[in-house]
Amino acid sequence: MKLKVFCLLIPFALLGSPRAAVGQMLDTNLDRYNALITKVNADVKAGKRTEAELADDLGQFDVLLAAEKGARTQLASHILWQKGVLYLMLFGDPDKAKACFMELKTNYADMVPADKLNAVLDDLEEQLLAKKARDALPPGSAFADFKMTDVAGQPLSVSQYKGRVVLVDFWATWCPSCLMEMPNVIATYDKYHAQGFEIIGVSLDDDKNRLLSFTQDKKMPWREYFDGLHWQNKLSTKYGIMAIPASILIDAQGKVIAWDLRGDELPKAVAKALAK
Repeated sequence: MKLKVFCLLIPFALLGSPRAAVGQMLDTNLDRYNALITKVNADVKAGKRTEAELADDLGQFDVLLAAEKGARTQLASHILWQKGVLYLMLFGDPDKAKACFMELKTNYADMVPADKLNAVLDDLEEQLLAKKARDALPPGSAFADFKMTDVAGQPLSVSQYKGRVVLVDFWATWCPSCLMEMPNVIATYDKYHAQGFEIIGVSLDDDKNRLLSFTQDKKMPWREYFDGLHWQNKLSTKYGIMAIPASILIDAQGKVIAWDLRGDELPKAVAKALAK
């Protein structure tokens, strides 16, 4: 999956040791901190990815933070950073991430590079707006349509396919995960198009010729929206897309069925929608 926001924006290494930066931090607390970081890394490597799965680790961060007894220390600032990183990059929870980074800005401004912190907060605001856009289109809601033109300059909207099941597919030729999923998308189209299934591609490419060559070579006959704006693509921005591949499946009545169906889930959902 290609993400719009990267952890490189964060001034300390992702779940890395702060030994060089902590100055006079008590060795006991530092050793406990480093042991916890090692455990978190191991848990993530073992496949734990959710807040619930890492609840014990998060609790240990809070225990360490409480051990600082409210003091504004380098250890406390690092704990907040690491929690913010986890909520931002692993759990996909920008609200909780923002709470961590805002506390840093308020209480630890002299310990954190201001330009890096402001960059992270700016990206968090973008993620919160994206989350709001996606939350506004839950399954069962009426799809908020668009009126654009396709790569051939022809009018393009979901409403043009009224009475048909439509997949709005956000992707790019430079996205490895998109290319891995594309054979499944093509196979689903080939199997169900004659029964009333359509796809509207939304390409985040910045090279139109590359896009056209790729779609022709892979025999992707559906229409594509392209504006060359990469992550600033007008439709991906409208619908809060922060990672690709992404998709919205819409039923024949123009209501959202589901977001981000991949693998076997996609053809199963299309078949079910067409059977109604």
